[in-house]
Amino acid sequence: MLLSEETCQRPRVNKSLGCAKVREMAKHTLAETIRSGKAQIGGWMHIPHVIVAETLAQTNLDFLLVDGEHAPIPPDALLDILPATERYGMPVLYRVAWNRIELIKAALDHGANGIMVPMVNCGAEAIEAVSSAKYPPAGKRGSGAWRASNYYQSDAEYRKDANSSLAVVLQIETREALNNLDDIASTPGVDALFIGPADLALSLGMEPGKLTPELLDACQAVANAAKKYGIASGSDVASIDYMMRLQKLGLSLFTYGTDSSFVLDGGRAVAKDFHDAFLVT
Repeated sequence: MLLSEETCQRPRVNKSLGCAKVREMAKHTLAETIRSGKAQIGGWMHIPHVIVAETLAQTNLDFLLVDGEHAPIPPDALLDILPATERYGMPVLYRVAWNRIELIKAALDHGANGIMVPMVNCGAEAIEAVSSAKYPPAGKRGSGAWRASNYYQSDAEYRKDANSSLAVVLQIETREALNNLDDIASTPGVDALFIGPADLALSLGMEPGKLTPELLDACQAVANAAKKYGIASGSDVASIDYMMRLQKLGLSLFTYGTDSSFVLDGGRAVAKDFHDAFLVT
């Protein structure tokens, strides 16, 4: 969606984020940035409210990952969320609840910049996810991108570019997926493999939360498979230190933190500062 001069002139949290930055974010798609292999960081949106979306859109994160799998944010909630994020040029990657065409096409028809599909375990499931996100002949997505095409005013133009401009990110979260990395990574139309470290740890018989040697080996295998087929790789991380270690393995697409954790961390920091000062005096 193109941004007006009026939008560019609205005040922002970061004064350096001016009109040129907003236009650049609108011009270059999330998919292009992911494919470039440039390190980037996104945050998770779990709270289904437009105020949260509009606030997060002003954080200078590279993208928002709106979660439809483990949060109460179905695709139709994007009708309120996306206008708020687009106002500030913030790209949105939407995680569907499952690898189903009705969820994928609904998210894209609303105008999401890409989709993340959880629990992709084999090549056939990767093909199914990509097919659901692409128009023929590359896939089976049906025509009807009502909001994404500006209510059909730019339908032909939207469809012309949609297959290349929308990101498709597949999650690697099980031992089965690790055994099928070549089949998944070699699927045409996949832009990135994204590790779900908690579920992957559970699948490998480990408690989530630590970068154990076995989990690091799995991350390296994902990064190697992605590099072999010319796509990106990434992971959710529990700390910035984890991110630096994984970047050295070849990963470039990261998520860190959720809207609820940002609220908790901010509130606790204020409380600590107050109580520390009070105790000193």
